[in-house]
Amino acid sequence: MTGGAADAPGPGSAGAQAAVLARYDELASLLGGMDDRPGADPGLTAEAAPVLLHEARLLDAGRFEDWLAGWTSDAVLWLPLSARAHPGTDQSLLLDDRRRLAERVDWRREPSAWGQNPPSRTTRVVGSIEAWAAADGLVARSSFLIDEYRHGRHQALAGYQIHELVGDDLRRRTKILVVPALGTGVRNPSFLL
Repeated sequence: MTGGAADAPGPGSAGAQAAVLARYDELASLLGGMDDRPGADPGLTAEAAPVLLHEARLLDAGRFEDWLAGWTSDAVLWLPLSARAHPGTDQSLLLDDRRRLAERVDWRREPSAWGQNPPSRTTRVVGSIEAWAAADGLVARSSFLIDEYRHGRHQALAGYQIHELVGDDLRRRTKILVVPALGTGVRNPSFLL
């Protein structure tokens, strides 16, 4: 039998480790190469904009299950601590696969999760959207500002995000959030998704 589940590398195999390291290299390349890209494709930018704005609306509305449904099975959400990081060698605030994203959504609904009890109320502003063709879809970069309100206090975080959107329905395969303030300390960043 070839090409089936029996041929897939097991979780502890050298093949599985190589696949993880290759994915880490993809993430680092995506992050590191963003500043050197040419001008964006206007048509692809127009396709990406509604997807990114919809994601922001879902997160602000607390519709985390709907947000989770927009990810691929091999999804990765990465929040590096610097814009020149590599997930295999540098520390990250988050480096979550699809399983961990589902756990994070479940955690947000757990009343005993003190880090989000009461839950943060957020307003996201997404702008400066640019997009380019990629192998299975497109890559988009956008700036964001997130205003978070919790326990009577506001916190504003600005940065940029990189999305790898794949398939005809432009599902999220990769999301990288770059928040410069993470290097100086952020009050309870558990709301960042």
